[in-house]
Amino acid sequence: MRVLFVTPMEVGSGETITALHVAERVAKCGGDVLFLASALATRFLEPRFPDAIRVLTGDGERNRETWEATVRAFRPDAIVFADYPLLFFSSGVAPLADAEWVRRLEDVEACLVTLDHLGFAQRAIGLFFGPPHLSFHYETLPAIPARMQILLPCPLHEPAPVAGRRGEPFRYWDVPLHVPDEQRRAVRRRYLEREDDILLFHAAAGWAWQIAQANDLPYYQFLPEILAYYLADLPKPVTLVSVNNGQLLQPPAGSPLRIVNLASLPTAEYEALLFASDLMITENRISVTLGKAVCGLLPCAVLRNSFRYRALLRRLEGPLREVLTGMEWLRPGAIYPYDVFPNGMRDELEQLGLYRDNSLTQGFQDLEVYGGEATRQALRRLLTGETTRATLRGYQQHYVAGLQALPDAEAVLRRLIQRH
Repeated sequence: MRVLFVTPMEVGSGETITALHVAERVAKCGGDVLFLASALATRFLEPRFPDAIRVLTGDGERNRETWEATVRAFRPDAIVFADYPLLFFSSGVAPLADAEWVRRLEDVEACLVTLDHLGFAQRAIGLFFGPPHLSFHYETLPAIPARMQILLPCPLHEPAPVAGRRGEPFRYWDVPLHVPDEQRRAVRRRYLEREDDILLFHAAAGWAWQIAQANDLPYYQFLPEILAYYLADLPKPVTLVSVNNGQLLQPPAGSPLRIVNLASLPTAEYEALLFASDLMITENRISVTLGKAVCGLLPCAVLRNSFRYRALLRRLEGPLREVLTGMEWLRPGAIYPYDVFPNGMRDELEQLGLYRDNSLTQGFQDLEVYGGEATRQALRRLLTGETTRATLRGYQQHYVAGLQALPDAEAVLRRLIQRH
């Protein structure tokens, strides 16, 4: 089996990492793999497949020539896009698709497959991106070609059938996920003064902090202060390791909260850090890393905001109220409701349908980022409350059991090729 993977994303890694794990399964079973990859994707793929990458540049015409030459020379049985609709984003991807390329795609003999991480491949769709009250960035994503097959990576999708959903769910790891005990201890020794201190994992996708910066949103400037308030008085010292642009979160003056910023990590190191942590904190409710954490039975907190500025002023007092007023003073409109920061995506998530009837959502806890004492107590229970942790772990194990019943990526691809 010969599989060509197309990984065009330039501002996020989730889709590329899924394609990497799928390729590893194919290669382990004796198949041949090759990637057409953006410059960013290449950084994640190169350590594992250094000789199996053709790089997509910023030049669309040149990329289409590379595509033609690669398909002709490699003669793939299947071409897997991660994800096909992303090719039509106006920015953030290596340019490849145009009208003529789409037309000629029908002449390709290989089985055409797209991964569908978020639901973009279910139908033609138009979505706003960026803060809904500050951005007019709108993307129109076309329907996928009629003969293209859809594969649904789990996580984030529900492994059981969902009414109205197109595509086949599959797993691309052996679950539950974990790292060996000695590796876990080594990671904790690297970042903690004492191995039994508290280690928190946080990651900010490139697209998230770039959109925040483009719109002058001071959220990441104030997030350390917010977390320091919530994590004060825990029985052990706390270290937050955040994978971002290498300098996104600065520790607040006088706070015992220790913050370590890391730039992009190799996939193996990133996943080892995640699974060695005591808790994952994210403001990205559709993060592939969040799905991994659930599958690793790691407690997870998703920070969201359900309130507008004036409503929060009426609810809060003390340090959090000062944070709110400071953020709004720096950037009027900085406080707004969202499920995925900074894009908002409150209506869009429902439109995509990703979390409709999805048991994954029971495997993490949604917390109000400006929730005050309720959020503070919820974080404490996630870190130290055995009943809360055990209940959450039970929901996570239920989701993992559903994954264990799924076929793996290699088996699904082989079946699609045989049917093609």
